[in-house]
Amino acid sequence: MQERYLGDVHDYFKLLFLKFLSNSLKTKIGLNWFLIKPEDIGQRELQKNDGEKRKYLHHNELQNYDETLISELKLFQDNRKRDIVNFTKNTHLRKHINFFNKVLTHSNKAEWLKDSLKKLKNEKIIFLDPDNGFSKNQKGLKSIKYVRPEDCIEILRHNKIIIFTQFQSFTIEHKEYIKRLKKKLKDFKFNVFSKVIRNRTAPNTFYITILPNENLLNLDEAYEKYSKKISRTEIVS
Repeated sequence: MQERYLGDVHDYFKLLFLKFLSNSLKTKIGLNWFLIKPEDIGQRELQKNDGEKRKYLHHNELQNYDETLISELKLFQDNRKRDIVNFTKNTHLRKHINFFNKVLTHSNKAEWLKDSLKKLKNEKIIFLDPDNGFSKNQKGLKSIKYVRPEDCIEILRHNKIIIFTQFQSFTIEHKEYIKRLKKKLKDFKFNVFSKVIRNRTAPNTFYITILPNENLLNLDEAYEKYSKKISRTEIVS
């Protein structure tokens, strides 16, 4: 996640999902933004103009999913007002989501993860929102755009449910892509939940879930209800 993306269509769907989960499961959700700064990636990253997919704010169907959230996110059409700390202090979502806002850098990974688990210690579910998704071998400056196996191992050690954002491949059909991703995760002995949420948001995103050894939450029912409520989403198994 980068601050310039605040309020874009992917952000909207993420926040819709977390609010729904909170209401459905009667529990607060932990959100680790995986917040990074583009300047830590390089000049090419700074020059990108992504994060401007905001037509949903004026789309009749999409607006009706959550008018309260829409009214908050309309503020961020002005890129000068995209401030995650300010947003998390003032949003109505505070009663549904516990936000971890610390910036991830190349030099603070261990401390950052430790701080996130301390901040989100009371939440049974931790949602991770890396720029790209999961990678087992990404190196170099772009490595902070991915959730790593060691991140998952440490979070699972605290008996948390992990949900993370994964962007869809442009070259592989989505069901085959999910099949391959699940295999990668299972190679690390992760207990991957069978149901994957697919958001048809162009580019599409997936919400992948990894379960701890002990889980008493009924995710099956919650995911099914969510996919039926939000017409731009579907379950991929």
